[in-house]
Amino acid sequence: MIWIAFAGKELLRKKVVLVAIALTLVYLTLFCYGLTRMAQEGNGDAGMAQMGGLIGGMILMSLGLLFAGMIVTFLVLFATMGTISGEVENGLMLAVLARPIPRWKLYLGKYLGTGFWLVVYSTVLFFAILLPVHFIAHMPLYSGAMLKAWLLFIWMPLLLLALTMLGSVYLPMLGNGVACAMLYGMSMFTGFAETLFNASGGNEALSSSSLILSLVMPINAVFSRLTYEIINGPDLPLLPDMANAMGPFSPTNVPSPAFIVYTVVYLVVLLALGCRAFKRKEIA
Repeated sequence: MIWIAFAGKELLRKKVVLVAIALTLVYLTLFCYGLTRMAQEGNGDAGMAQMGGLIGGMILMSLGLLFAGMIVTFLVLFATMGTISGEVENGLMLAVLARPIPRWKLYLGKYLGTGFWLVVYSTVLFFAILLPVHFIAHMPLYSGAMLKAWLLFIWMPLLLLALTMLGSVYLPMLGNGVACAMLYGMSMFTGFAETLFNASGGNEALSSSSLILSLVMPINAVFSRLTYEIINGPDLPLLPDMANAMGPFSPTNVPSPAFIVYTVVYLVVLLALGCRAFKRKEIA
């Protein structure tokens, strides 16, 4: 509990969370307004096919979750890119290390404390996107699919947090933020491009690049699995043309469950490397 309270005070002190909450409220307001207007226009269209409306709801939900995931990602980057290096530079780390706490406990405590608040924030944001889509756009949702999607949604910031904390041991605050942001952007770009190219036969070089980036930065691959779990929840018989109509959110380029297991190993390895690097880091 002490690490959770400490991490909460740190996040409030940096004021990143307050800015993120304010912008999130603006985003949710605009999202619900747009969703309501689109639903009203869809109801007025007598010729709108039921399956077409359902695909539209899936795309809206995927787009909403994608942007929500980006908000959480930038919150992680700006709040934690200087977790170690920033405190070393301003001298705060010397005061913390003066206490009889092993460095690996301090490192894991920072991770667990910050991770707790990220899970809380991500959970609120996840259901703030899903529930309006369900009640306004009448997108069917099932408890099993929602549970899997929620677990994957909160898993993404925890993975990114482990990566940014490891980077903050080696890199200065700004360099770490830029490196993680670029990795995230490249992973998203290649993942979406691969999905679009697969609709027209695929591209081997692009698939290889996407696989390598997914192994280094698995956030976008986890997001693809998340959308697949929600879309497959209703167990709809999506034809290839319908799936391709969903563009980059098409559930045709989905990582296997083995890849999700890989991300668990990925997280454990990052935390172990971070503890080891922080223990050996010279701080004076």
